[in-house]
Amino acid sequence: MNYTQYFKKCKTKYEDEMKLDSHPKLDTFYEDTVQRAPTETFLDWEDNIYKIKAEVKTWFDDNPDNVFAKYPNIFDFKEELDGIAGQLVPWLERNIYGCYLYVDKIYIYRTAPVDERVSSYVWHYDNNPYEIVKSIIYLTDVIDDGHSPFEYLIDGVDGKGVIFPGEISDRPIRTGEGQWDNDGSRVNEEVEFMIENYNYKSNKIYGGVGTTTIFNCDTIHRTNPVKSGYRDVVNIRVKPTLNPAPAYIGENYTTSFESNGIVNINPELAWTELI
Repeated sequence: MNYTQYFKKCKTKYEDEMKLDSHPKLDTFYEDTVQRAPTETFLDWEDNIYKIKAEVKTWFDDNPDNVFAKYPNIFDFKEELDGIAGQLVPWLERNIYGCYLYVDKIYIYRTAPVDERVSSYVWHYDNNPYEIVKSIIYLTDVIDDGHSPFEYLIDGVDGKGVIFPGEISDRPIRTGEGQWDNDGSRVNEEVEFMIENYNYKSNKIYGGVGTTTIFNCDTIHRTNPVKSGYRDVVNIRVKPTLNPAPAYIGENYTTSFESNGIVNINPELAWTELI
């Protein structure tokens, strides 16, 4: 079973159990690859964000890094992250996925000024199954290009994010058994060629503290260096699951930088196998 097959199976079960009047369509999920979450409707959103923001700033100020400063223990913020996930993940279930989800990854990190674009600062895709989505939450104001806005490639005709491989390459993408090759996910030269010669453009996300952008992990994107100061973020990754987890975030199945970020080849491997 590949990820798309598993996703469809999860949707069918969720729809049968939840008995909702309307459900997000599968076509919409694959076509609209970058969206803003309506965090203004989420309960206690700003309270939880600002609690993390203050403590993270102190830690990063004391532990600088030249490229990415990585916060070492996400469970220092267990209560706040539970509050964030308790609002964000159900919204994703009802409005984006139409199936049960759990959080398998959370990253908290800081971007700073860099002399040369490397790592995630160059155009890339995450080389995950298409069913894997991240939500990047700003912990600092990102009001202009100097404050490290999230940037992604869009089709100049419809303005929607471009998923790899699309027009770039026929290299295989990870979907499940037999389709798990990794020929490299940095596509800087290809994207520059597309922008110069075809109808593709870049788009940047600006916003204040708490601004949350949901994106398919294989949307072509990059981080921008800050020109002064810093940018702190929380990055939350969710996966479909056939059965709801006991909690959206769990210490037995939600990890951060301490473990490899590659999505498991088996889509059915979920929280149940990790408890």
